[in-house]
Order: sequence, then structure tokens, then C-alpha cells
Amino acid sequence: MQKIFSTRLEEATINEIERLARRLGISRRQFLEDAVDRHARELNAEDAPGRDVWSETLGAWRRSEKVETTIRRARRALQRGFNRHHRAGDARIRR
Repeated sequence: MQKIFSTRLEEATINEIERLARRLGISRRQFLEDAVDRHARELNAEDAPGRDVWSETLGAWRRSEKVETTIRRARRALQRGFNRHHRAGDARIRR
């Protein structure tokens, strides 16, 4: 999926992008995508030997409370929501 990305650039930079894209025979969009990909590959190659993916992503699931407490709180919230919509006064009984 393509999205629009807007940024302010120096006029000289825009001219250089246009000149280089024309020289390579590709669109400006393709030129910028290739440049970003190249930078990403270079950074990943530099970091690869000592890179620890676990330390980079560990914060996504690190919690300050015990797992049991999290489960108990989630179940309590679910039950409150369920009960809120299923009170006796809200029930429709057909006779």
C-alpha cells in the first residue's frame, strides 16, 4: 500500500534528487525508496554481529505486575462489561 509522505527539503536537494533519478532512469519515488533501503541495509549490516534483538523488543511485554494480577484484572473488567449489559432490568422477557 502506498501512502503520501510530505516533507520540506532544500531546493538544492530536490534538484539533486531529480537529476540523479533522471540519470538513473527511475522515478523520484523509486530513487528515494532505494536510498532508504540502502541505508537500512547498511545499518543492519553494521549492527548484525553484536545485535541483541531480545533486548530491543523486551519492553513490549515487560510488566511491573505479576501475570496472575494482570489476568485477574482483565477477567474482572470483562465480567463488569458483561454484567453491565445483562442486568435483570435490561432483560427482555417474552410471554
